[in-house]
Amino acid sequence: MRRLVMTLLIVFICAGAVLVPVTVAQRPKHRSTHKVQPKSSSTPEDVCPSSGTAFEMSLSKMPIPNPSHHGIDDRCPRAGSSKPTTPHGAQNAAKNNFLAEGDPVELTFEDFTELQSLTNKKINAGEIKLDKIDKDHLPVNRTQLKMTVNGKLLSEGTLVTLEGLVYSAHYSNTKFNRYPQHKRGSGEANNCKCNRVDWNDIHIALVDDENDSECKSVTAEISPHYRSMLWSRFHDGQIDEIQAALPGLLKGKVVEGMNGVPIKIRVRGPLFYDASHQPCTFKSSGEVLRYGSPQRRSIWEVHPVYHIQVFDTAASKWMDLEEWAH
Repeated sequence: MRRLVMTLLIVFICAGAVLVPVTVAQRPKHRSTHKVQPKSSSTPEDVCPSSGTAFEMSLSKMPIPNPSHHGIDDRCPRAGSSKPTTPHGAQNAAKNNFLAEGDPVELTFEDFTELQSLTNKKINAGEIKLDKIDKDHLPVNRTQLKMTVNGKLLSEGTLVTLEGLVYSAHYSNTKFNRYPQHKRGSGEANNCKCNRVDWNDIHIALVDDENDSECKSVTAEISPHYRSMLWSRFHDGQIDEIQAALPGLLKGKVVEGMNGVPIKIRVRGPLFYDASHQPCTFKSSGEVLRYGSPQRRSIWEVHPVYHIQVFDTAASKWMDLEEWAH
């Protein structure tokens, strides 16, 4: 009898597996994976330094349009919350580099892939030395981050431009960002570990083709230092609390796209090597072997962004974001 009951139970379960439809949610083509929604939790309080060293550059010297003064500019230096003489302090300072000059070098998405490959080879050959004590294994000497890519001499700090489609644009590490295990964003060291929106970067994922996955993206970041109100609205509205406070300039234009295609932008800024992360890796077939976090083809970035242009499809021309948005 017991055997009969077990047999019927197995048949019932198997039948259920066949008869009950299973719906698999498909990720929208241009929806980023940055918004993780675990069970709801209360929004943390602001955690920011009440005092500190002012940023080393004045508003009048900033190479960005319409700079605006913020609290972070009075209390957070280029090295952020790290000592300037440490690898972390040097990396933070590179993230906050507003001193790049000269004619920008035009880069392609393949250039960023090659940059990653050459950097890995130089690390393996010992030409770029990493800090073996620190858990992030950051470069000991960032001047070693230089190489020739497709005939272009590049190094960290080289002023570059990149054109691409906006896959996503979101605030990083604010108290409104939700991560697995009910964790909230707590700010980044380069921004003195403050969790407020106006103290954090805006992470832009750019892709070469509208059908590309996020793993094929290149990252560009807008710094909070002296950021204009217009640039503060350069986000896709996927974080509801931020969207409520700062109606997104790109809401409805990134996920849905313009006429079904995401907007195309051109960014200008210095090259930066974000050694605290890992890129996606791919099989020879093109399938993703390992996902980075955030997902991207290379941990070389355009960071911080100095200038943004949008390609206006109706006028068939490039326009400064300030002109295009009005």
